Amino acid sequence: MINLKARETRTLVAVHGWAGAVLGLLLYAVIVTGTAAVFANEIKAWSGGLLGTSEPLSQPLNAVLARLEAETPEQFRADLALRATPAGNVLAFFHTDETINGARRERGILYTIGPDGRVVSRAEGYGNELAANDPYTALGRFYVDLHVRLHVPNPWGLILTGILGLAMLVAAVSGILMHRHLFRDVFILRGRDRLVGLRDLHSVAGTWTLPHAFVLAFTGAYLSFTIAVALPMLAKIAFKGDVREMVTTLNGLRAVDARPAVSANLDDMLSDARKRADAPLLIAGWENRGRADSRITIFPAPRSGDLTAMRLIYNGATGELIRERPIIGMKPSLGASLLGLISPVHFGNFAGWWSRAVWFALGAASAYVAWSGLNLWVRRRADQRGWRALGRMTAWVGGGLPFAMAAAAAAYFVSLPSLTTVFWTPAAFLAAAALALVPALRMRRIERVPPLLFGATGVLLMALPLLRAAAGGPNWRAALATGQSAVPIMDFLVVLGGVACVLSATTALRTREQATFNAGAFVQSAE
Repeated sequence: MINLKARETRTLVAVHGWAGAVLGLLLYAVIVTGTAAVFANEIKAWSGGLLGTSEPLSQPLNAVLARLEAETPEQFRADLALRATPAGNVLAFFHTDETINGARRERGILYTIGPDGRVVSRAEGYGNELAANDPYTALGRFYVDLHVRLHVPNPWGLILTGILGLAMLVAAVSGILMHRHLFRDVFILRGRDRLVGLRDLHSVAGTWTLPHAFVLAFTGAYLSFTIAVALPMLAKIAFKGDVREMVTTLNGLRAVDARPAVSANLDDMLSDARKRADAPLLIAGWENRGRADSRITIFPAPRSGDLTAMRLIYNGATGELIRERPIIGMKPSLGASLLGLISPVHFGNFAGWWSRAVWFALGAASAYVAWSGLNLWVRRRADQRGWRALGRMTAWVGGGLPFAMAAAAAAYFVSLPSLTTVFWTPAAFLAAAALALVPALRMRRIERVPPLLFGATGVLLMALPLLRAAAGGPNWRAALATGQSAVPIMDFLVVLGGVACVLSATTALRTREQATFNAGAFVQSAE
């Protein structure tokens, strides 16, 4: 054991505590943004305003794509990716592979096709950049990227959120082991004093959400590390960095036949896939078009009652089904079934609106557990100057993050008519975060900062449906006529969330409480 002076020991303890607290604040940010990301597809459909159909890949596409192919430069015609958007349109991306600084990238022409075959938009460029510059999905993508990688460049953002997932897993397991009265405290809410109530609410919410927190932490860490580390490492070691070769091998299709061949009818293959899957189709990837080894891989949604779906691979020259395969391997297996559960269990999209609503509620409770845990940690050290600064940071992040997310949504709708949402959505988020810092630094009673910010968040949320309508968004009748129930449901949910924020803020501001940083001894006795 190293003998340290008292001053050095205090410094190390402060560094240790601050490191854990900052990690906790980042974890809180990932949980809050993940709670919103549960409705990512619904947010894209609600905010985009480009209404299509409920099953966009079921409409006739063969003639439309033949016409678009004739308008596309020949260099981009080899591969085609089709994707059903949450708003009900079809993204058609004619592209080819290019190697830039040793990395494979897809470059081509991206068309947005409406339900009547009308081309809504056309853009040329690299696939990831075209997706990042889409003004109609900027809000949903902003929330998802904030949750998945905290807007930190790849692969470091994914690695960071993977580490936070592991930290959450450790917190969940250690919480179970250290909690001596786990089942008794599930129902205990003592007294009316706010500080005691904070500790009890933390314990109750933490106990009820433990299973959900454990599942989210494990699946989140798995997804982050798999995308950031495992798959790139597999491609680099086994396939010399050729991702396309890796996917072809995993699909069991290694035969190469570059002889020219006429393409089969796409509508017939999509119709056959729709019948076999008994579910809407989400994505289709068509490789080597115009060759004898042409292949189409179709990804349907899980059929009603199932959590996973089989992938269907067709011969693009003959139109014949080659095989159905699970997410991994050539045949259904226990491992493939468990692997296929990772994504739906993490995002809660296995039972429609009901599962998303439950996941949203549990996510909100987990966010409260993370934030209240930090508050309790800080209040126990309220007599130390350094921890007071952390208390202000906790109040800023706790109330400022939801406020900044709501401000980003408001800015999105204001800038949608000018199609500048890609810039204004993150800009408004940063501006609102900076604005929230003012009361966190200036107000003497720091415990009043989060309620003030929650109240402002509620006002912004209640204004969002009006801003959406002012930006030219569809009304409820038009949305329901096209099967887009996300529009009225999201309008209702954001208003409901706004009312809840305002009511909770009003209740908290009316509560008389002793100044936070004079209450450390009291909290210690309460615990």
